[in-house]
Amino acid sequence: MGDRVKILKILAVLALFCAFLQGKNLEYVLIKKGVPSDNTMLLIGGIQGDEPGGFLAASIVATDYNITKGSLWVVPNLNFPSIIQRSRGTKGDMNRKFAHIDRGDPDYDAVMRIKDVITDKNVSIILNLHDGSGYYRDTFVNKDENPDKWGNTCIIDQSSLKGARYENLEGVAARVRDVINAHLLDAKHAYHIKNTHTALGDKEMLKSLTYYAVTQGKSAFANEASKNLNAEQRTYYHLLAIEEYMHVAGIEFTRPFALNVKEVKKAIEKEIRLSLFDDAFVLNIHNLKGSLNFVPLKKGELKYSSSNPLIAVLKDGNGYKVQYGNRFVTKLNPQYFEYAPVLKDIALVADGKQISAKSGDKISLKNSFKILKIPGVRVNIIGYSDKSGDEAGEEIAKKQMSGSYAVDKDNRVYRVEFYRNDGGADKFAGMILVEFK
Repeated sequence: MGDRVKILKILAVLALFCAFLQGKNLEYVLIKKGVPSDNTMLLIGGIQGDEPGGFLAASIVATDYNITKGSLWVVPNLNFPSIIQRSRGTKGDMNRKFAHIDRGDPDYDAVMRIKDVITDKNVSIILNLHDGSGYYRDTFVNKDENPDKWGNTCIIDQSSLKGARYENLEGVAARVRDVINAHLLDAKHAYHIKNTHTALGDKEMLKSLTYYAVTQGKSAFANEASKNLNAEQRTYYHLLAIEEYMHVAGIEFTRPFALNVKEVKKAIEKEIRLSLFDDAFVLNIHNLKGSLNFVPLKKGELKYSSSNPLIAVLKDGNGYKVQYGNRFVTKLNPQYFEYAPVLKDIALVADGKQISAKSGDKISLKNSFKILKIPGVRVNIIGYSDKSGDEAGEEIAKKQMSGSYAVDKDNRVYRVEFYRNDGGADKFAGMILVEFK
């Protein structure tokens, strides 16, 4: 048994090392929205990777909110490797590294970069998002509701900050608290202000991001949603807080959904576009099967982009795993090809109507589709088979497709791939998705 335990420990260390290597290039992003201003609000999510309410809320603001007045900067994934690993901090707690950090610390570059953002002359107010345990109460109620808990709180390091743009920290926090408490899902979720009085000697908070910001003369706050709530409920409360802090900063905005839990859940689970090699291969991250086989990739470094900053594609054995924050999405099992220039003009007939598409598009239809012939190009419809080798010119209905080859769990979305013949060898020239509604 002793040898077995040793082997398991070695394997665990190797797994952690691999995770570290994968995370080396997972740098956070800074998204600037609105019009440049010296009254910019900085919104930060994901400093601790096991707090999804914070980074989901920040990513929704980054991708879905339209800033019509004022200036908002968003860092939705400050500690991206820890988000991927569902860890408070794969390299230690990043939120305890702002008073001092050694040059050799793996978080050094990220911490120094975000310090530069915090101290930028245009940043006037900072909001750091967290998920905390239980429900904070001024007095002991029970094990989940007491002064040692952090959930559902507006956090300040001190009551006021002389010379800051927003000096009355407690007054701002009280305003946000009152707005949230007017929109509670349950009376038990009531928000309170938690003043850590950091400068009086709170050894842990002295090391935090918000206190560092305070020492730089910046009005800084943290919002905590309770870990007793599910992800969409936490995100809902974070968004309520974010919007009121934006109102404080004079930021005006629109969003494409109503602010309620049902709509927030939809915003979290909406389709997210993932593009590999500049739209040579595209997936919509929603309801995907856990594994996709024979994905046409080219050897070497995998290049990808996404409409959402929480999407990551990481090497995993012989394939690649796709992550949405801390959620595993799918595994891509590749088949390697050389690439030809991707097709920009694909003619097809969808439900009897001729339309045009380009590589990376998704075509929605009801009954059937037909890809028109492209000179020098072979069409491979994944999930449909005939003996010709080229499936252009054939009208195909959903009943002719094999559901096991669909990319989604409902067996509605299928890949159509294009290969250009070059000297007898197939070169991948792009793909589209067809979705049967």
